[in-house]
Amino acid sequence: MTAISIPLQDIRNSYDVVVIGSGYGGGIAASRLARAGKRVCLLERGREIRPGEYPDTALEAAGEFQIDSPQKHVGSRTALFDFRSNEDMNVLVGCGLGGTSLINANVSLRADPRVFKDPCWPPELIADLGIRVEEGYHEAERMLRPVTYPDHMPELAKTKAQRKSAEITPGEFSLTPINVNFDEFPNNHVGVEQRPCTLCGDCVTGCNYSAKNTTLMNYLPDAWNHGAEIFCQASVRYLERSGDEWLVHYQALGSGREKFDAPTMTVRAAVVVLAAGTLGTSEILLRSEKNGLTLSDQLGKRFTGNG
Repeated sequence: MTAISIPLQDIRNSYDVVVIGSGYGGGIAASRLARAGKRVCLLERGREIRPGEYPDTALEAAGEFQIDSPQKHVGSRTALFDFRSNEDMNVLVGCGLGGTSLINANVSLRADPRVFKDPCWPPELIADLGIRVEEGYHEAERMLRPVTYPDHMPELAKTKAQRKSAEITPGEFSLTPINVNFDEFPNNHVGVEQRPCTLCGDCVTGCNYSAKNTTLMNYLPDAWNHGAEIFCQASVRYLERSGDEWLVHYQALGSGREKFDAPTMTVRAAVVVLAAGTLGTSEILLRSEKNGLTLSDQLGKRFTGNG
């Protein structure tokens, strides 16, 4: 698979849009905005890890852990498995080009309609459920290609056990749609070479066979195909308003500068899309507020560990 990120020293001074993050939020935003003809810069704090480079043994996986706690940070700041340990919650997120899509279990379910009966949702969102939200589901499924485990594959022991359990307990058994490729073809719908699933079981440590439909297999190369410039190992620290533009302050990781209190580097943009995950986005906003940006007093409240 061809690399789609470019060296950080090649970043321009300004863009129409800077997208921060490369998971489902950032990947989709970069793809759509690049298709719309905008000059897009995407910043990802992790590395670009291509299929074949993910950890394949327990020892290799151990070297890909970083642990962040109120006391200290342990491990490389670009390690794939980013574990956040705090008093209120512990969270594991993916750090790499593709975000947490690199290490999730691929399940691609639509939200249960009962979720939206909660009065917490804004009425504008509820009014859009059958229109834009439905269109969004359709567009995401068209790109991520979720499928249920096919009949032509070997029967899985766990599936067999769950099916048997469903026969004697209330409820129904059904296979969940997953973002995994089981077909043999040279290139996928955005021109990336993919292979069928080998049933190796390594979905949550990174797919080395190009079978898992992470954003690195679809949205990100689609953005790249349409001119987006993608930069890795760029940790955004905070945002600043400058006239009609935004200044995005970032730190280069892996250069050694992050070990010292070195001045941040900046890139300008008319629009910034903050898609650094539940934790990353909130961190950037809190640091931005600390550096003078006026924000809502609701920042950091009503927080959930599930993005």
